[in-house]
Amino acid sequence: MASTNIVAEPSASMILPGTFSDYATSVQSAALVTTRLAATTLPPDIEFHRSIHVSFAAELDSLSTRVLRLTNRLVRLAGSVDSSAVGCGTLDGEEDVLDGFKSLIVDPVDRLFERTDMCLDDYLGRKKEPAITVSALPNQSNNTSKKPSAPRGRLDPALQHASHLPKPQLLFNTRVDNRNESPYIPARTLEHKWCARVPIGYIFHDQHESGSMDEEEKQKLSAHPYYYELTHPTFPTHLFHPAPTTNRPASLTGTDVSKHIYVSTPSALLSMATKLKTAKEIAVDLEHHSYRTYRGFLCLMQISTREEDFIIDLLVPSVRDSIGNALGEIFADPEIVKVFHGAESDIVWLQQDFNIFVVGLFDTYHASRALDFQQHGLANLLEAFCDFIPDKRYQLADWRIRPLPEEMLTYARSDTHFLLYIYDRLRLSLIERAQTIIAPEASFSTAISAIIKGTISDKPAHVLLNDVLARSTRTALRLYDREAYDAEFGVGTGGWDTLARKWNKGALANSASETNGVRGGVIGEVYRAVHRWREDIAKEEDESTRYVLPNHQLFVVAERSPSNAAQLLGLFSHASVPPVLRRRAGELAEVIKSTVERVTSSGVAVGAVAAITNVEEVEQAASTEVVVEETAKSKLWGSVKVSSSVVQRTSSLFGPRTAVADEGSSYSASRSSLFGAALPSRVTPQNSVPIISTSRKKFSDLVTRIHRTLVIAPNQPQIIQVGSQIVSQSSVSSGSASTQPAIFSSMAPAEAPDGILGQVEIPFIPTDQRQPRLAPVSDDTIVVVGQARQKKRKRIKTTVLDKPQTGDQDDMGEDEAFDYATAPNLLDDLPPAPEELDTRKKKKQKAKGTGVIEYGNFRAPPRDMREVKSGNKTHTFR
Repeated sequence: MASTNIVAEPSASMILPGTFSDYATSVQSAALVTTRLAATTLPPDIEFHRSIHVSFAAELDSLSTRVLRLTNRLVRLAGSVDSSAVGCGTLDGEEDVLDGFKSLIVDPVDRLFERTDMCLDDYLGRKKEPAITVSALPNQSNNTSKKPSAPRGRLDPALQHASHLPKPQLLFNTRVDNRNESPYIPARTLEHKWCARVPIGYIFHDQHESGSMDEEEKQKLSAHPYYYELTHPTFPTHLFHPAPTTNRPASLTGTDVSKHIYVSTPSALLSMATKLKTAKEIAVDLEHHSYRTYRGFLCLMQISTREEDFIIDLLVPSVRDSIGNALGEIFADPEIVKVFHGAESDIVWLQQDFNIFVVGLFDTYHASRALDFQQHGLANLLEAFCDFIPDKRYQLADWRIRPLPEEMLTYARSDTHFLLYIYDRLRLSLIERAQTIIAPEASFSTAISAIIKGTISDKPAHVLLNDVLARSTRTALRLYDREAYDAEFGVGTGGWDTLARKWNKGALANSASETNGVRGGVIGEVYRAVHRWREDIAKEEDESTRYVLPNHQLFVVAERSPSNAAQLLGLFSHASVPPVLRRRAGELAEVIKSTVERVTSSGVAVGAVAAITNVEEVEQAASTEVVVEETAKSKLWGSVKVSSSVVQRTSSLFGPRTAVADEGSSYSASRSSLFGAALPSRVTPQNSVPIISTSRKKFSDLVTRIHRTLVIAPNQPQIIQVGSQIVSQSSVSSGSASTQPAIFSSMAPAEAPDGILGQVEIPFIPTDQRQPRLAPVSDDTIVVVGQARQKKRKRIKTTVLDKPQTGDQDDMGEDEAFDYATAPNLLDDLPPAPEELDTRKKKKQKAKGTGVIEYGNFRAPPRDMREVKSGNKTHTFR
């Protein structure tokens, strides 16, 4: 009780920082003593003592009420500190303590401990400030307002795949040759190099250039026309000094929507280029189409300045032809910062379509990675900084649609409308965070430092900004490369091996096992043929391979291998047949049929030749004529060119055959998996081709092994005569002496038919042809557990005349002779006798009536004493 008073009524003196540790120690010791006393001194039958001692019961109730009151007070205090706690209950009795202990006691204490840890981290400086501070948005001040959610559902199929549209690439003045797989060399196609520090076609290297970069990668990057300008960058100074406060652009939805300029003529393009040359930074994004074309082409370009948004229609032939001259200088000028987000593909598309190269790139994707954002997509940056949620469904829209719907225009503008504002905020965050990190953490990686010569800025505050610019420069060094189709190995992004591995089709990949020299068998060869056909048709008709034949349908066609156009089209539903495949189904069916015939004929020929060679080794076996005119491959015999027919007349295994012309075989092997090492070969006079001759003994052993597997009756020991002795062996191993113990007998040796030593079979004799034979009497005194006791046969007692019988002199007569020929045989398949059927029925009825299962000759188990010996005598239950 005294220890409890210490906890309930602490000292009235003020708790100071100097006395807090002593006070905490005294509280902990008091709680420990109280807990120990409650656990060890209270009687286990406390309810009994409570019922017989009135004073003890009253004191116990008073103490319990006090403890509950203090507990409820502490719970209310914990709930008032934690604003996130949902309501506070009270403990009124024992049931409340048992039922609500976790929710009312454990959870508030856990929250107090968490808040204590957070406060200690703040006090000790362990808690880091967020990498970027996002200002409060207008709709965040009002808790009742809800944030708009991203649109859900699938995009309208008419907007996603507008298949009814005519191909705009047919109107382009410059046609793309899909058959051209030569390497892309910019120096041959670039008319003029804008803002050049090194003339086009020249490659300058530093005298003390580091050799850490891979030589192959260095040669590839050196083919870039702006390699020197990108590796020796001169970024403008305003990039490293962002404005401390920036104004967010106007919204794209609502009443204050800003206007955009739609560029669809060469004059409007030149007017836009004039404005862009005076800007310090521009935001760029591209919309690409790749479904109804083989190599893909750009459909739309969005460029935004701080004041205006431009939407450039790249499907207009005149505008498309003027893009290179109008924007080539702007994109190559290092004084104009080009802001992209995820420019890996945009850089390649600009080179492919317009020979435009970007110098002075700032990729906001690399900035989000440097700031350790959880998500790095443009939609996440727009939502975090601008409170704008774009409809990402239009990312997969068909950008060939003209005129563009209003929703697609809004989505296209959103990619660049807010990008310069995000660019400013990211630069401020990079500079702010660089001042709080350790210097080694901000150092360049090996790949980046191998490209950028020296540091871009010497100030420590710009170390993260330098890293983002270095990574952006590596992205700008990407070079467009035409990928050639690899029909042999299937490597590359569009190769058959890459597709098989991506779809987890290991049996069709390049590493698949070979069957007769074909990877993957017939299905693998058909898969590669169909894949090559799809590639050729896509190039010819300028369609994507997915449009000609989708990947999942490609695997279905390869696995089914239809032989005609009807079967091919029957693999798909009427609505799922690709239009190109519907028109050219006959061509694909012919390709599949010819491939299957070629592989099948090659495989059958190899198998037949191998089989004939086996028979040829065993006594010139089958009289089958096989003609092979090409190099055959087999795992057993290797690769041998066969150009002659293999003809045999007779065989000891298969019997005589029709006599035909005897010609030699061209198959030979030094060793066989079946017969082991071969004997010295002989040469036929016709074509001097070696033929393996096999001894008669080996063939005899082979016939013996075959006959042994065909024997139904028990084997009879084989008799072999060794000198003057006769040896009986239970088995004969092919090609080697038996290791079984020998039994000497005086019997004559048994010889198999045709003079071949083998096992002698015991023939089956029908019942009506069997002769009675006497067999020795077996001992009937053995009791077999699990079977019924066999009755002893009655013995016939003989009496002697004029001599009385006595009880001690019993004449044990001889047993009757048993004829085993009359015993039933399992092979006779005779119906059971009527007496046997009656006996079976009686046994079944008897077993059913007793309810006791008998096991052999053992007695039934004793009856349990609890069982009623005779029940229902009063006939109460009927």
